[in-house]
Amino acid sequence: MMTLGSNVKGALWMLASALVLTAQGSIVKHLGAGLPVTMILFFRMVLMTVIAATVLTWPRGGRGPDLAVLGTRRVGTHALRSVFGLGMMSATFYAVTVLPLADATALSFTRPIWSMLTSFFAFGEVIGWLGGIATFTGFGGVLVIVQPQTGIHHGMLIALAGAASSSLALVYNKRLTSTEPVSRILFYFSGFSTLILIIPALMWWQTPTAAQFAWLGLMAVCGSMGQMMASLALKYGEMTVVTPIDFIRVPAAAFAGFVLFGEAPTVWTFVGTAIILAATLTILNVRRGRGGRTMATPPVDETSASMPPR
Repeated sequence: MMTLGSNVKGALWMLASALVLTAQGSIVKHLGAGLPVTMILFFRMVLMTVIAATVLTWPRGGRGPDLAVLGTRRVGTHALRSVFGLGMMSATFYAVTVLPLADATALSFTRPIWSMLTSFFAFGEVIGWLGGIATFTGFGGVLVIVQPQTGIHHGMLIALAGAASSSLALVYNKRLTSTEPVSRILFYFSGFSTLILIIPALMWWQTPTAAQFAWLGLMAVCGSMGQMMASLALKYGEMTVVTPIDFIRVPAAAFAGFVLFGEAPTVWTFVGTAIILAATLTILNVRRGRGGRTMATPPVDETSASMPPR
């Protein structure tokens, strides 16, 4: 019986993740036509809080729910991570609703480039001349997509701000993982985010219809499945092998945008994405060569990463 190599398994998991996360983006865009982004985010976080709490406290060995695992001594760090993580999700969801799906997806891939800067300022990581060139080249790819000479859509700036906020969330995530399990990090992220969103949700409250509730549930499932698949891809395959597969989300988003929403992508979206991909691979190789931990994990919805056993 033929067995698949580790990199092949990783590539297949990343391909599946790319398609599922594209479906999630399409659902967000569909919901955004009838619901405020604040409501989409609020229900997303409520669902994720329930899921995270259930997984974290699930009875093991015939015992009842273990509420003690919810305890933490790092509430402040969890809160800061939640602020930046929620900033990323808010900006990403909003960008998806106002930009062509392909453009919003492409700009989300700038997170590794922002991470290069945050790693330098937060951890004193030496970028080096090659890393510096790759970072500037990546932002050159952003300019190709944004096309500033024709006017910059505010949604593109918000998408870039979301990618930058995501890199800051990863700084605190990196600090938390030294003592906290992923399931607890996710629980506090979704819980704090729900609390933050209560007042905005009440201000723009709109009760979803039955169909919208169904789409919201499917969105949460797609987000969780997509990130679980991405985590498996990174478990089995090398980062430099599986990361390029994730960029399939750009043509997949372009196809979904064209078929579902009548959006016609421009050639500059794909040219800029190719430049960002080249810069990302260079950054990954620079970090691997220095033995540093890469922060270039899948860029969309990293906050709903899979939840391994506590």
